[in-house]
Amino acid sequence: MRHRLSSAAWLWLLLPLPAMATPCTSSSPTTAEIISQGLGAPSVPIERRRELTDKLLCSALAGNVESQEVAGLLYYAGPARHGNVLPRDLSRARRLLTAAANRGRRHAMHVLAELELLDGHAYEAALWTRVEHELHGSGHSPANTLQRRIEAGVSPDQRLDRDVALKVQTIREAMLTDITPSS
Repeated sequence: MRHRLSSAAWLWLLLPLPAMATPCTSSSPTTAEIISQGLGAPSVPIERRRELTDKLLCSALAGNVESQEVAGLLYYAGPARHGNVLPRDLSRARRLLTAAANRGRRHAMHVLAELELLDGHAYEAALWTRVEHELHGSGHSPANTLQRRIEAGVSPDQRLDRDVALKVQTIREAMLTDITPSS
């Protein structure tokens, strides 16, 4: 719980002022509801998409892991993703994707590894691809391709093995906390 609160403490910096005034929780509205109302749909008026983006960011701040992941992906893509009202902001993307990845979100781990590789952080990219593989297996080929690209630039060592094991343990604990009802 303390980890979730400390993560939320810095996420408030990501919100535009209107979103901070909007009451929200991590469960209402759900990320799926926000998306289904036209979050990234170019046919939806831009003001409505901005409102939905504010809700998404507020939900992310409240600790909704799916919202953290989606918001991180939108910041990563920026205006290149048709219908997205968020700017490309790799710093915000990294913070949101890290929050989601630290709670077990596979796609967040994958994109975070891509982002780290893009920024020249091969060790961090290798860490996230290995963590993704340890937690979720090697189910889809884009992860395998990315992992091969990263592994070519980072030689395995004991430090990386230790860091992966620690990160996997921490994420598993966070995932258990997320599914275990609090008393």
